[in-house]
Parts: sequence; structure tokens; C-alpha cells
Amino acid sequence: MLESVRPGVPRLPEWAHALIFLIVGLLGWYFLDDTWVRMLFLVTLYATLGMGLNVVVGLAGLLDLGFVAFFATGAYVVAIWGAPISPSVDGVVNYWVLLPMAVFAGAGIGMLLGLPVLPLRGDYLAIVTLGFGEIIRILALNMDDYTRGSSGIFALAKPDYGAETVDSVREFFIMILIAAMAVWFVTARLRDSKVGRAWEAIREDEDVAQGMGINTVRYKLMAFAIGASIGALGGAIYAPFVDFVAPAQFSLIVSINVLALVIIGGMGNTTGVIAGSAMLIGVPELLQFQETADVLAKFEWLRDGLNVFIDGFNAVSFADLGKLPPSEEWGDKLALYRFIVFGALLVMVMVLRPSGLFPSRRRELEFTAEEPAPAGSA
Repeated sequence: MLESVRPGVPRLPEWAHALIFLIVGLLGWYFLDDTWVRMLFLVTLYATLGMGLNVVVGLAGLLDLGFVAFFATGAYVVAIWGAPISPSVDGVVNYWVLLPMAVFAGAGIGMLLGLPVLPLRGDYLAIVTLGFGEIIRILALNMDDYTRGSSGIFALAKPDYGAETVDSVREFFIMILIAAMAVWFVTARLRDSKVGRAWEAIREDEDVAQGMGINTVRYKLMAFAIGASIGALGGAIYAPFVDFVAPAQFSLIVSINVLALVIIGGMGNTTGVIAGSAMLIGVPELLQFQETADVLAKFEWLRDGLNVFIDGFNAVSFADLGKLPPSEEWGDKLALYRFIVFGALLVMVMVLRPSGLFPSRRRELEFTAEEPAPAGSA
């Protein structure tokens, strides 16, 4: 129905976007060095977390600012039961046993969060979930007998396959890429199913959805549980990758970053989540790479041309803008002021694409459809 009323250029199907993402990831894994692959790992990790939060926020319309709690849950399950120095567990459990344990623990924590907040909506829900995320972090900080407090847990058990152990950046990237593809497939199927339609109905108007016979309690709890399990999956892969888990890693900024990439990429659309992660996580990393500085150093001709215009402006005005520094210094300046450039880029995106880079069709219609003209009086 939406296809028939939406003007514009036809889009590629979402499976084609996922295939492009997979091909780009594999090409990067094959051709790039470890520094770039580490950046790709972080982008893919946050894309996975974003797909989990997209279920809660983009599909069900539940504003969750405590998503970091589920990320921390997955990481601590792997750390507590998978590290020899863990103060509460003797021995080390195999990682492939801990991974499903972390996912189920995340789903359980998600349902525990969902039960008391079911009556809340909007800002009230956001505040409560924000507090829940901080509660989990403070618990991890104070439960020294289990988490070693601020000292953290290190030397975690690594995933293995046969006699080999996953311990390189490239192997962990393949692992998170497989997880991202699995999460994409599951969330895409859910979105197009009866469950996804129920979530969208709740997002549009919960009272009307309930009046139509949708069990809003059941579907909201399901959204929390599925989103939380995906967040725990990301934490369970992230923990052995960094080989260290401490409460300082799970601050509010993680939840803000995941929510921001969902909004900037386009809520309700997996392609948008991936694009948002590439922009929000990849761009700040890219701006401080030496390769970026090497490319900018080749633009001396552009510096000379711009300095001519600056000299002309200085001659006819009272202001003195100075001159651009040598292009060899542009990389250092860009790394120093990268967050200013990044912030300006975010503002441009939100002004030019208020619905996100790749929003869902329904959400894009909400931003582009014209308001109906008021009916004239008889």
C-alpha cells in the first residue's frame, strides 16, 4: 500500500543492502590491515547493537536509554564464568557455552526491566530505563565478590574452533560479521511477520492497538526481551575481543551512541542502522588515521587556490582570516578537531534528512506527506 502512494526512486530490496554490507566487510577483512579491521569490528558491533535497539525503539516505539545494561550483562556473563581470575567461579566454562548463556541472561534482564515499565510511555519510560542502565553499572562497580569492582576482570576465555583459538582482530571481525548477519535475518523476518505488525501498531497508537485485540503486554515484553538478547550477544563478543571488562566501559554514552545511530540512520530500517553505525562510529575513527592524513597532504593545489580567495577577502574587509596551513598539517588538525567536523556533519544530516539516512517507508511518509487541507464550512 505504501509503495503505491510513495513517489520517488525505487529502492533496492533490503537483502541487497545486507549483501553489499557483507561483501564490503569481507573485502575490508581481506585487503586492509589490522588497524582498519579493528575499525570495521567496532562499526559492525555497533550496527549489531543498533539492530537490537531498533526492535525496541524503531519497531515497538519504546524509548530505551538503558540499552547499555544488556550490553554489560552479556560481557559480564562471559567474564565471570570465563576468566580464571574470577572471584566467584572456580574453573573456566567454554566460551560456546557462555555465549547462549549470555543471550538468555540478556533476555531475562530485558523482561525484568519490561515488567515494571509497561504502563510508562515517552519521557517517563526513557528516564526509568536510563536509571536502570546506571543501576547495572553501579552494581557491577560495587559487587567486588563477583565482578572485582573497578579493577575489572581480564584474561577471559577465548572462543575456539577445534584446536585453534580466536585471538586476532581479523578472526573476531569475522565472528561479529556472522553475528550481525544472523541478527539482521532474524529482525528482518520479525519485522515482516505478525509480531512486527503488532509492534508497529503499538508504536503508532497503543490504545487503538489494544482496542483491536493486540496483547500489548505480551508484545512489549517480547520487544524488550529480543532487543536485550541482541545487546547481550554484542557484549558477549566484545568482552573477549578487548580481553577486559570493567564498569567504566558501560557508561551512559554507549546507550546514547546506539540510540543516535538508530535515529540518524533511520528508525525501523536495518539498512539505516548500518549506515548510522558507519557514520557515527566509523567517521571519528577515520579522521584520525594516518592514511587519511596522507591523502590530505596531496591537496597542496587546493590550499594554494583557497589562499588566493582568502587574501582577496582580507584585502576588501577589516577581518584577517590568515591563511590555511600547509596541507601536510591538515591530517593533524583534522584529528585534533575531528569532533567539531563530526558534529557539523551530524547537524547537516539531521537538517537535510530529518527522517534519517535510510528511514523505513512508513516513517519517511510521515515526514514527506502533506497535511490534508481543512474541510470548508457548509
